[in-house]
Parts: sequence; structure tokens; C-alpha cells
Amino acid sequence: MDTSLTLLLGLEAIGYFFWILFTRNKNSFNRNIISTLMFVLALVILYRIFVLNIDFGLVLSIATFLAALSWILGSIVSIDELRKESKSYFFILLAITIIRSFAYEPYQIPSRSMVPGLQVGDFVLVNKHAYGLKFPGTNYLLTELKKPARNDIAVFIPPHTICDASPFDARPDLGTLSTDQSQLFLNKFLKLQKDRCTANGIKYVKRVIGIPGDKVEIKGYEMWINGNKIDQEVISSINGESLIKETIDDKTHVIRSLGITEYAQHNWTVPEGSYLAIGDNRDNSLDSRAWGYFSENTLVGKAEYIWLHWNSFSNLPTFTRNQKID
Repeated sequence: MDTSLTLLLGLEAIGYFFWILFTRNKNSFNRNIISTLMFVLALVILYRIFVLNIDFGLVLSIATFLAALSWILGSIVSIDELRKESKSYFFILLAITIIRSFAYEPYQIPSRSMVPGLQVGDFVLVNKHAYGLKFPGTNYLLTELKKPARNDIAVFIPPHTICDASPFDARPDLGTLSTDQSQLFLNKFLKLQKDRCTANGIKYVKRVIGIPGDKVEIKGYEMWINGNKIDQEVISSINGESLIKETIDDKTHVIRSLGITEYAQHNWTVPEGSYLAIGDNRDNSLDSRAWGYFSENTLVGKAEYIWLHWNSFSNLPTFTRNQKID
């Protein structure tokens, strides 16, 4: 665990002990001082958690457990205030934890990689049970895995954002590539990992294009899956920017192109347990074309609804983009 966070949690625990001591001794002055210090420490701890990118579901689970312990402790030491407040916090935290970990989690779109379907500032609801239930903040499955389908808008943690991930996590088939191809991929992956990785990884949202066993080929903007060319129809083209209706497995969505990667070529045979994910904004998306596959073990959920749009703090949030995600 992070040393600073450990120290802060230790100080908070010491403060909690003295709060109980001063409360039992009816020393209101010292208790008020300790309460203020504990509140400030709690804010610093939350900031540190945000900096470390610790999964908020795990944080909520731990907070719920601590509220339960505090409730029990309040009964043992006969402090009604502690018992009653801890009890109310426990049920509130438990409800939030259950909803967020097993039903739906809010997620804000941070980049333009899924334009035009998802815009920067869109807040989406991520279905946390779409691919099976996991213990909060971990990859441990509580139910059977439900595999993603082509076209799903999946939220996951790609391997290059995890500092201790290996290039083989991103390309289990790395040994089958030519020397030039494998070296090119290694150089790109390791550079991305160095620039972007955190201990727990970063959540991405992309469209699932290839599932285990699929043979996927891309030439420019044209795509073949298992030898079948994907239907594409240009909707509009203005100043080099084109919107293209793309149909995969009888499901239609719109992608955006700028003509930048007209001659790019890629070939994949997706390994078991891995998935190929590409952004709808084909010329402005850091996706499987750069960092390889993502694993079914790092699935977070399926993005299903846009429930709010808030572009910046200088603008008011709106509900004009509320819709089901295709």
C-alpha cells in the first residue's frame, strides 16, 4: 500500500481512538478539536485515494465494513451517538455499494475516442452485471462470466495502463508474430505503459470488434471479420471529415474518419480470453491497434445509457443527450 495513505489512515485511527476516549470522559473541548482534525484528515485521504486511482467500489466496501465495526463498537462502549450514527452510515453505504458494484456505476466520458456516439462530458451508466458479478474492487467473479459480444460498448482496463502488466498480457500471441512485428509492438506497448500506467490501471470505453477466435483485418477504414467484409455507408463528408454508417452482425452504429489512416493495415486472430476493442472515432482513438487486446479478467461492465451531459464547469449540465447507447 502507498506509504502516505497508510500513514494518513493510521493517524485517522488514532484520532478515532481519542474521539472515543474524550467522548466517554465528557471532554467536549478536546473532542471537538479531534473531530475537526479527523474531518481534515478524511478529506486528505479522499484526495490521496483519487490520486492513486484506487477503485471506488473497493473504497465503498471498506467504508461499509468500518461503519459496521463502528456500530458494534458503539454498542460495546455504550456511546449512543457513535452507535446511532454508525448504524445510519452503514445502511447508506451498504445501499450505495450494492447499487454501484452490482447494478450500475456512473462513468464520465473523458475523451473523443468514441465520437460521434459518445461525446466528452457524457455521463453514462455502466451495467456492472452484464458480464457477471465481481467482488467490489477486484477481478474475482462471484457468478459465471458472461462473455461480451461484438458491438458491445465495453468498459475495461487495458493492459498498458497497469504498471505490472506484461506485453504478453496484451498480446498472448506475441510469439507467433514475426520478429519485426513483435519488436514494433513491444516498443509501442512499453512506451505507452511508461507514459500512462498506474498501479490499478485506467478504465477505457471502446467498442468490441473482435471476440475469441475471430480473424479481423483492417485496411484503411475497411474491415473484414472472419472473411466477411463489414458494410459501410458514407452518411456525410465535409472538409475531410466523414461520418460512416457501419453494420456489424445486423447492428448499426456511426463512426468518424478524417482520412488520416487511409493506408493503415492490421491483422489479428483473437486469442481465447481476449477481446479486440476499437474506438468509433477511428483517427483519434488509442485502442487495440496500438496496445493489443484486453482480457476478460479486466472487464468492468457494459455502457448502456447516457443519463447526463456536462461539458465543463462553465456550462450547466443538460439532459438533451439522454439516450440508449447503440
